[in-house]
Amino acid sequence: MNTATAIETSTSVQQPYSPSPASMPSASSRPGLTSLIRTGRGLMTVQTEITGDPAALVTIVDFRGRVLKTWRRQLDVAADHITAPDLAREWHDEVEAQVRANLNRAAKRSSSASEDVVVAHLFAAAMQAYANRDFATAKAVCRACTLLLPEDSRLSSCLQQLRVR
Repeated sequence: MNTATAIETSTSVQQPYSPSPASMPSASSRPGLTSLIRTGRGLMTVQTEITGDPAALVTIVDFRGRVLKTWRRQLDVAADHITAPDLAREWHDEVEAQVRANLNRAAKRSSSASEDVVVAHLFAAAMQAYANRDFATAKAVCRACTLLLPEDSRLSSCLQQLRVR
């Protein structure tokens, strides 16, 4: 088995393919591709195969035994054409890159949402310190909030008010 491994990905060709005319694959011996993507919650599998007549590329994304998404694309050449495995590899790599991009966008959204929650708790603590007339603590906590959300005008206004104190 041909295996390429990276920190977060391992890709393998399930059945090796030799492009010599004597070893052209039949429909039952078409090569398939599998990649593993490690997420914080487990492994995601991306699987690509050449199926059907006329030949098509089918890629599924599986997480914990459940198919999350299926992509289909007609193959521009016959399934037994010498370039079919290369086209399958390109398609597989494109789909895997799209899945990774989606996962990265989702991770950024969740991290920014968690930053908002942290800032909300810190801001509440700053206002409590202000109510207790502990202006030094209120100012320090407000500064910490501005480090997390530097563009927030409400935090800038609060910090200006605390500078007066």
